[in-house]
Amino acid sequence: MLRNRIEAAFSYYPGFNTLVIAFAIGVALYFAWPSEPPLHPVIFICFALAAVWWGVRSRAWSAAGLFGLLLMIALGIGRGAWHTAAADAPRLPEQERTYRIEGWVSAIEKSGTSERYVVEILSIENMRKDAMPEKLRIRVTKRPDPPIAAGATINWLVASKAPPGVVVPGGYDPGQAAYYKGIGGFGFGYGAPRLQSDAGLGLWDRTRRAVVRWRYGLADRIVAAAPTETSGLQAALMTGVRRFIPAEQTENLRIAGLAHILAISGLHMALLAGGTYSGVSLGLACILPLSRRYDVRKFAAAAAIIAATFYLVLSGASVATQRAWVMSTIFFLAIILDRRAVSMRSVSVAALITLALHPESLISVGFQMSFAAVTALVAVYQTWQTLRPAYSRRGFFRRMVDFFSSLSVTSLVAGFATGGFAVFHFNRFAQYGFVGNLLAMPLFSLFVMPLAVVSLLLMPLGLEAGPLYLMSLALEPILRAADWVSGWPGAMLYIGAAPNWVLPIYGLGFVGLCMGRGIWKVAGVILIVSAFAGWGQAPTPDLRISEDGKVAFWHVPETGEGDPILFVGSRRSDRYGREQFAQRAGQSDADWAPYKDRIAQCDSLACRARIGAWQISILQSPSEVPEECQASDLVILAVRSSGPVARRNCDAVLVDETSLRETGALDVYLKDRLTLKPARPSKEKRRAWN
Repeated sequence: MLRNRIEAAFSYYPGFNTLVIAFAIGVALYFAWPSEPPLHPVIFICFALAAVWWGVRSRAWSAAGLFGLLLMIALGIGRGAWHTAAADAPRLPEQERTYRIEGWVSAIEKSGTSERYVVEILSIENMRKDAMPEKLRIRVTKRPDPPIAAGATINWLVASKAPPGVVVPGGYDPGQAAYYKGIGGFGFGYGAPRLQSDAGLGLWDRTRRAVVRWRYGLADRIVAAAPTETSGLQAALMTGVRRFIPAEQTENLRIAGLAHILAISGLHMALLAGGTYSGVSLGLACILPLSRRYDVRKFAAAAAIIAATFYLVLSGASVATQRAWVMSTIFFLAIILDRRAVSMRSVSVAALITLALHPESLISVGFQMSFAAVTALVAVYQTWQTLRPAYSRRGFFRRMVDFFSSLSVTSLVAGFATGGFAVFHFNRFAQYGFVGNLLAMPLFSLFVMPLAVVSLLLMPLGLEAGPLYLMSLALEPILRAADWVSGWPGAMLYIGAAPNWVLPIYGLGFVGLCMGRGIWKVAGVILIVSAFAGWGQAPTPDLRISEDGKVAFWHVPETGEGDPILFVGSRRSDRYGREQFAQRAGQSDADWAPYKDRIAQCDSLACRARIGAWQISILQSPSEVPEECQASDLVILAVRSSGPVARRNCDAVLVDETSLRETGALDVYLKDRLTLKPARPSKEKRRAWN
């Protein structure tokens, strides 16, 4: 009996969904690896596992299932390593320098009150071609007159350096994102860029530039034709260009739990492609000779795939949109091939294709939230479909009830499915997101996106103004609802950062709950509960030292009542880093105040502050290092290196310019003992993008 059970266990062969999960685990292991794994040994291991799996797959007493899983995990690691090696491109030095660049503008992004250009580099003065980065992201400090259009070739004097790394330990890594996008430097421009004649480009780059010009030209046309109050949002929904959306609208939508309508992904693709499918099906069904002879749903499905592909190109083909396109294409191909359209297998196929093309998307919040919503919705609706009567047996009233109940269930399920991932990445949760979605999504689904499709169809005839106006009328109640819900007390809940192990445990539990059966669902629930139980285990840092030595620390009022205050040297310096520091502490709405002469005693050379039982010194001159090393527990020299002699003779923990160049920003924990946590890994553990 025992032998039979062991044999059955080792003879088990995992299904397709399980193999895709194993591939995703391999990709996750690659990015979690403490240092960059060498590519060639990984390839050798993949071939070795494939050979073993091939050899044992047909034996009665075999471990084919186990080796199949190991092979998929190894392939995930190998694909991550291969993709990283292929994405390697020149980057600028870490020290900021001035460059005269020539290139064409491939994207114009909003950056606070200003804009930034992503410039495809054609030449950099006094730099060899093999040392030039492919792209630079440059902030505009002086608006050009006339404005620079996307796709234009420019000449610009800029200050730039390598993309920045993580600003808080465990936080978002802009350098990693820039690495996979081919952006080799961030910076700002001196004055306005100069427009110049187009340079010669290859066929692929000419095609890309033509698409960029087309997209941004459509966005400009929409903004010119649509009502002012909603024109920016309409341009974003139709083209993916978000530079025209007012900051207040973005903030209200985010707090009301409606930020997902700004990012073109599964919702927009489903509404556009699904609307096309329904419209074409209805039209063809009215042609009786055609509908009696052929299954017109297949023609409609082909039209929906074409519409989805058009929208993919129009929206900029981000990774989230590519995922949505793959999902919709699989759905409509299933209709053409007479297969089941909505299934976990289609979700797994979409995940496998997305990860094979972009392994780095696995660790992005967009991928995680997008697939979490789709997976949960498929799991719920597969169960729900078995409980509802056939569509043909439902009356009009029942169909309307089903429509609104479907929207409610969709909002509720998607909100719960994405909530854990959103809280982990953003440390915030829109408490009234369900209400916001319930108020907004019927209008968005029934009117906004269908009118967007009509507007695009009428643009070649110059008749887009009418449907754009009607689309604006549908958007105005959505924006008013977002403004109303965002004003409710406690609309946004801020939560402290979780330990790094929480997200993978939660992710595995979520997959087990949605995709597993029997005991695996129970295991999924246990993992999810364990993840939330461990959420508060990560201690909150008391003090932050930025890479350039700027200090910020928490102070709780002496009464013990009221919110903590973030004390800073200057409100303007290290703004982004401090925002991330406060966000990960669950205090994004905390007040900032200068520490000078409030809780710190300062002169022209140094400041001293007491945080709990710890004495902190913040110095402006290395001459004060010996004295402060005697008086304080932590000495921070913000402007220069202290020198090896002072460092050896210091009894306190000493942080200076030299150490910060190695560690990057530091989180400081002042508990039972003083602990420093660096944002940047050591040189031995740095990855390709560090």
